[in-house]
Amino acid sequence: MLKFVSLAYLAVLISFSFARAESVELKNLVNEALSNSPNIQKTKAAYDEAAWKKTETLQGFLPSLTGSLNYLTQKRYMLVDINLNGAPASIAQVIPTTLYTLTASLPLFDGLASTNRFWAGQNLEHSAKHEFDWAQFSIQRTVILQFYKTLAAQSLKEVSEQNLKTLVDHLKDAQALKKAGVATSYDVLRVEVQVSEAKSEVLSTRDNYEMSRFKLGEILGKDYESRELLGSWPSLSIQAINQIKNLKIENRLDLVGLKEKVQALRDLDTAAGRYWAPKVAAFGQYQYYNNINDHFSDSEKFREAYQVGLSLTWNLFDGMTSIAKAHQASAQALQLESSLKMSELKAQQDFEFWKRKFNYFKTVYDSRVVDVEKSTEAIRLAKEGRRAGTRTSTDLLDAELDLFRSRAGQVNSQIGVIEALINLELTTGQTIYEFN
Repeated sequence: MLKFVSLAYLAVLISFSFARAESVELKNLVNEALSNSPNIQKTKAAYDEAAWKKTETLQGFLPSLTGSLNYLTQKRYMLVDINLNGAPASIAQVIPTTLYTLTASLPLFDGLASTNRFWAGQNLEHSAKHEFDWAQFSIQRTVILQFYKTLAAQSLKEVSEQNLKTLVDHLKDAQALKKAGVATSYDVLRVEVQVSEAKSEVLSTRDNYEMSRFKLGEILGKDYESRELLGSWPSLSIQAINQIKNLKIENRLDLVGLKEKVQALRDLDTAAGRYWAPKVAAFGQYQYYNNINDHFSDSEKFREAYQVGLSLTWNLFDGMTSIAKAHQASAQALQLESSLKMSELKAQQDFEFWKRKFNYFKTVYDSRVVDVEKSTEAIRLAKEGRRAGTRTSTDLLDAELDLFRSRAGQVNSQIGVIEALINLELTTGQTIYEFN
């Protein structure tokens, strides 16, 4: 007997652990999204790319060093004809069979084009970092919103199922009362129509619930979120509501990143416009060669040569390539400036829109809470009235339907408040309310 109890206790523990493993809280979902979201991974890779592009711009300041090895497997020397004391002669132009070359170059001046490119790379890196931070903030708020949308879909599903169960019970009562001669066919038909509508509503809410889970899984970087969601509805404080009136959008990370990208394109425009400036560089070359025999490793026959100097190059005309690139960079900067202006205007409009939506849904939610309390009290009075003979089953049914509608309205208005609040946060780029 003791062994059986122990096994039963172990089974309960295992099932409890399994149940716990199949549930998840909001903070865990946020952490998963930050680790697995494809959007986060994409912006992180873009940030890494921008950092390496900034490193690439250092080539305008750092020396370059290249090495080469040439070995001739076959050759025929070119001949130079000369006159030696009236006697014509042909001298072979000897080329080294083996040639090691080491060349170094250091840019000294290019009209500050390298400096502008470095500033552009720096701004692009800062822009990518701000976009990465914005992506993290955005995915956090998106997960929170979808989490509560899924909870709302689950609540609406439960409300519709409870509504259907209540209507089915009323249909049984109406059919029984009709057989007893107390109710009429009208009463039965009225409830049957309501049952049919409730069945359709149940199917709709179940579909919405499943699609909410698919959407949550997509945000998390997987096909479907099957775990049970653990959480409760937040109660918004008065401080959070009052804070909405004073929010600004100047520090929104994605807009800051866009401004930095505009500046980067301006720097690139300036750099491209320096094609007219002469370029000065110092160079040096060391050669270790064998032009005596054809042996690859006969060190005694190798000789050395080197040269050090300065070079100046001036691009006088390159077929309009440099001019075209300079104008392309300028046009790209103008495009991005226009996009920035459009984003700022849309942010202002979105802020006003969602602020009004928040006030609307908050007002509706407060009234729906009162409606639920009134509907609950109406059901209590209808039940007492039916027992006393002053109310009918139809009155009780109407009161119960009012309660279900009020509960559904409360859930919809509550998710409306949360959606408006989170969209306000995404519009301003600031955290208004800490969801737990």
